[in-house]
Amino acid sequence: MLLRPTALALLVLLLGTSSTFSGSRSTAQLEPVGSDIRQPLRVNYAASAASACTTGSVTQLFWYIEQWVTGNELYKAYIDPAVGCPNPYPFTINEINMPMHFRKATTMIVSVDVEDVDASNPSCKVPGVMRALSSDYQLTIPASGGYDIWIPLDTPLVVNGPFYAGFFIGTALDTAVNAAIYTDTTRILCRSWNIWDTAVGFVDLANNSFYNFPGRLAMEVNGIAGGSPSQPAPLISLLSPAGGSQIFGATTVWAAETSGSTIIDYVTFEYANGGAYTEFARDYDGDSPLRDGVNAAAPGYGFSANWDISGLPEGTYTIRATVYDSLGRTASATASAYLEPTPPTPRITSPVNGGDICPPQGILMNCADANMQYIQVYRNNATMTYSAGLVALAEHSLGDANGVPGDGNYAAAGEFGDYYCGPAAGAVLAKLWYDRGYTNIMKSGTTLLSITNVAETLATLFSTRALHGTRDEALFAGLKTYAANRGNEFNFDFQRVPSYWSLRTWIEDERRGVILGLSGTPGLYVAVNGFSGWIQPDSSLTVSISDPISGTIHDALCRYQLGSWKLQIGSEWHPVDVMISMTAKTLAISRQLVNTDYSGEDGWGVNLPATGMVENNLYFLRATGRDSSGFSGSTAVLTRFSCAGTYVAGDYNSDGSTDLADLFVLIDFIGGTGYAPDGGARRADANCDNYVNVADIVYYMNYLFGIAATPCR
Repeated sequence: MLLRPTALALLVLLLGTSSTFSGSRSTAQLEPVGSDIRQPLRVNYAASAASACTTGSVTQLFWYIEQWVTGNELYKAYIDPAVGCPNPYPFTINEINMPMHFRKATTMIVSVDVEDVDASNPSCKVPGVMRALSSDYQLTIPASGGYDIWIPLDTPLVVNGPFYAGFFIGTALDTAVNAAIYTDTTRILCRSWNIWDTAVGFVDLANNSFYNFPGRLAMEVNGIAGGSPSQPAPLISLLSPAGGSQIFGATTVWAAETSGSTIIDYVTFEYANGGAYTEFARDYDGDSPLRDGVNAAAPGYGFSANWDISGLPEGTYTIRATVYDSLGRTASATASAYLEPTPPTPRITSPVNGGDICPPQGILMNCADANMQYIQVYRNNATMTYSAGLVALAEHSLGDANGVPGDGNYAAAGEFGDYYCGPAAGAVLAKLWYDRGYTNIMKSGTTLLSITNVAETLATLFSTRALHGTRDEALFAGLKTYAANRGNEFNFDFQRVPSYWSLRTWIEDERRGVILGLSGTPGLYVAVNGFSGWIQPDSSLTVSISDPISGTIHDALCRYQLGSWKLQIGSEWHPVDVMISMTAKTLAISRQLVNTDYSGEDGWGVNLPATGMVENNLYFLRATGRDSSGFSGSTAVLTRFSCAGTYVAGDYNSDGSTDLADLFVLIDFIGGTGYAPDGGARRADANCDNYVNVADIVYYMNYLFGIAATPCR
């Protein structure tokens, strides 16, 4: 039993390769079960036939694996009582069985245990915290053949969801015994585990360097089903992509399971182009943070998958999401979208977001589309201080349950105001668009709604009162439903783990209304009002938010740290998990055309002149491309016009010195026979009187003779 405590505490995946037993395990062999009849071998337990239910990790035994089991090792299998027991939860686990096959009689010490499921790695759920452990039992295997080895827990354990059952063999087994374990034919990663060496750690039996099992490890539990209400059949909606949309290059496919079932197993994502469906992703982790403004929330993305379509032919596809519960029931949702694997979306490579520009200068771009007709660069003025004009809305003015809306509506008094950060943020966005002239968004029929009425309507769509908070899926789908019922005048979009630059582009350059989903303590939603200032010496920036907890509009520091952008509210730094936008379909934004490049043979790029630009001001530069199919895409960067530190004052030819050669550049330019100084015509204003004329030549001559100060540019 020396291995057991260490093995149970380890709970890690395979981190390295050990030679221990690798030779024998690598020679494992499959034997078909065939007509194998197993004898029950039970220790000190008699189940009540009236109430007991037996279920397991598999529904049929197909193989047993010889030359793998050596003893002094621990096995784990993922079990969901809902697979074999009607009305399963709460489920009381009484005993655990791991079927085994032997070639000769033997004795061995065994015990069993139960662990929670650790889903901290969404892509691979592993054994977690131990919940129960049995005593050790010495068993005698009387003869060759198959056996169901049932071992009771010392104390029955009640569970309300799937768990890991463990079976420990505490004795080294003679190779002549040729002990074997059973599997089915369904090979699923992260469902069956084995540990025999702490240097190796837990080995996924379906994916390891020794021998990959053809199916799931067979284990069973026997217990008492709690008779909880029947789980509803699964339901699913496809949140993204929206039907009729265009997908350029890559996208995030996002689905929501809406039945409320607690026995959902996984969701598959598939595509079809007139033929059979092809699965491109499967998500076993539907965890989505409940942002309630009270409790901590960890990042989570629900049932979603990143889909890179670069290898697919262009065309119209059907995307399908299918949800499976542990009883084998399914439901599907589909959407049609046009896929453009090599999108006409130019990306500006120079300058970069947050960088300085000193026009005239080149704007460099790249684009994956080989059939581009042209790329145009536009300029849009930004401001050091931008406000979208949001209103403040306190969550504690909402969520009334006793008919006294002004009493704070606190959860401690049985009301719901504490949980209303989601509805408050949504109502603030509705008010933004109402103020911009889209008045239907705050109406019910012809009746104008107050912002409180809007928030309560959204709370119903978000299930905020039932959940004591809001999830991202409910907020996104609820906003879409709310807007669709009021004229369908808006588009909605989302972006996971956005940057400050993406956020500012959406809000200031594209005039979207945006809600941020924040994790940390507490998890909450905030609507973004605007921005102030520029990059600080510590690399932080400032974002203005409508804070539902304080009920105020205030600034929050923003910084990039440990892989994500974070907002500071109070003393807490909140990771920005998602931003959700609401944009009027008819919104028109005016930008100034800078230049056009009609050929990418020598690389895509245009010249940015300084005409009309003001130093120390901010500008969005947007590259918009169109291909031969008529598709168009664009991206933008936010820059500052600043020549400070870019050029040496008075060094007009950029040779590193200020001398007569620079004077000649100035004379030729002002005299109309030469080019502007490097960095633009404004640098020729040597005396900083805001005019470029002969006075600047005289000033520069005096500077060279030592009787005038350094030119200002």
